[in-house]
Amino acid sequence: MGRWLRDGSGALLLVAALCVLFYAVMRLRGHDYLACIILTSSGLSLLRAGVELLRPTVGE
Repeated sequence: MGRWLRDGSGALLLVAALCVLFYAVMRLRGHDYLACIILTSSGLSLLRAGVELLRPTVGE
């Protein structure tokens, strides 16, 4: 069960990171640069966390 939980949470973090990065691009369209910087940094952090959780499964 530990592997499924780790894989599921890693995949969930990857999807959340992509959604946050997409929202950052939408904020950039509105010329809200500070919000875009904050959203991009949090999206990249989520992406890194998701990749770290999926690393043992995918292999490297």
